[in-house]
Amino acid sequence: MQKDSTPEIGEKIDMTIDGRQYYKAMIGDVYNNGLILVSVPMFRQAPMPLSELDDVFMVLYRETGRYFVQVKVMGFREKDGVRYALLEQMTEMVKDQRREYYRLPTKLEAALYEYTEEIELSLLVKDEIRDANMLADARAKDISITGAALLTKLECQLGDKYLIKLILGEAKGKTTVFFVCAVVVRAGTLPDSGVQSLGVRFLGLTKEKSEFLSRYIMTQQQKIIMQRRLVEGS
Repeated sequence: MQKDSTPEIGEKIDMTIDGRQYYKAMIGDVYNNGLILVSVPMFRQAPMPLSELDDVFMVLYRETGRYFVQVKVMGFREKDGVRYALLEQMTEMVKDQRREYYRLPTKLEAALYEYTEEIELSLLVKDEIRDANMLADARAKDISITGAALLTKLECQLGDKYLIKLILGEAKGKTTVFFVCAVVVRAGTLPDSGVQSLGVRFLGLTKEKSEFLSRYIMTQQQKIIMQRRLVEGS
């Protein structure tokens, strides 16, 4: 089965009855008969009110988005002093967003450079932008492995191509910079600001750069989930 079609042991999940209150849990085991063992979901140290044969929803977070699956409570077990719920998967996973790939909300600093075919070809070989002409600063609102949403004061049109520099962060005194060519697929101006809101699609990503970006997005997504868990006291 595809990775996005089945739960995985050790995976942190949410569970909900009504789509309003979410309880945190972890998958303890997945059995060959389709049953799933999940630690009893908690919210602020209070257990989720579950009874045998209850129908609830399990929420999983994957690289390609958020997924819901309906499960039925088949019973409860004790293991190493931890109480678990035994769940039966009743439906296939249903994606909770229309985009093909998960979009990570960000506030990354960025910059737009003049695009040339030579620059795009050079990025296939190595990450350098020698002699590239910088046009404007920008900020990334979100990013996926296929594109990004940017804010900039540069006037852009649909179909315009740029070299984009994304500053992904700093660790151990070293700044991680990601260069990618992109084409504008959506453009508009924010009211009373003169700031352009752009949607761009990445061009010519190598397999290595796609995998790097995928790992970065997944890591940041997990940080967001963990921070939310800490705030919610779970």
